[in-house]
Amino acid sequence: MRAMLFGLMLLVPTMAMAEPIETQKIITALTGDWNGDGAVDLVMIVETKPGDPMDMYFFLRDREANFLKPAGIVREQIYGEWNGYDRPGYGASDTEPELTALPNGSIKLYLPAMPVGSKRTNTTLTLAYRNDAFIVAGFAYDYHDYLEDNVASDCVYNVLTGNGKSSKMQPDGTTMQKTVAVEGKVIAFSEWSPGIGFSACGE
Repeated sequence: MRAMLFGLMLLVPTMAMAEPIETQKIITALTGDWNGDGAVDLVMIVETKPGDPMDMYFFLRDREANFLKPAGIVREQIYGEWNGYDRPGYGASDTEPELTALPNGSIKLYLPAMPVGSKRTNTTLTLAYRNDAFIVAGFAYDYHDYLEDNVASDCVYNVLTGNGKSSKMQPDGTTMQKTVAVEGKVIAFSEWSPGIGFSACGE
């Protein structure tokens, strides 16, 4: 993955960067058509410093000049495990964020739970480009406790419409289903807080 990302950077030498990016700190990158103009765009997740949340860089291709131009940097919205890639003995982490391009041009951002304690919550954001900004169109989570029986819940919530569904396991092992119905919102990714999604899901 690292070699592929470095090659990707070599393919876009004319990219106008607001600041240099150290290639060894690029956690993952993804291409797709975020703004629906038929050109290939780019997004990258970049580590900052140990213990701090990561940044996300967005680029849109200028079709006339045929280069990737910066479309925004969202600071410190992504949590993951710092691995120190520039140090010997690096081992692969199971808590790195993952990016997936969706058929409609949106970006799926999966954030696995940090390995702390027995309670784990994985979250997923769906990011979409609307009116010259990247917004959070969807939120989902799944929670479970490794050390407790029948302690689990999950939710899928469409931020734009306010609709969704949630479920929670009961002490007897059955599952209670609920409908999410709140006011729809347009929230920029830079202004997103996980509490917004959990609150809508009734947590």
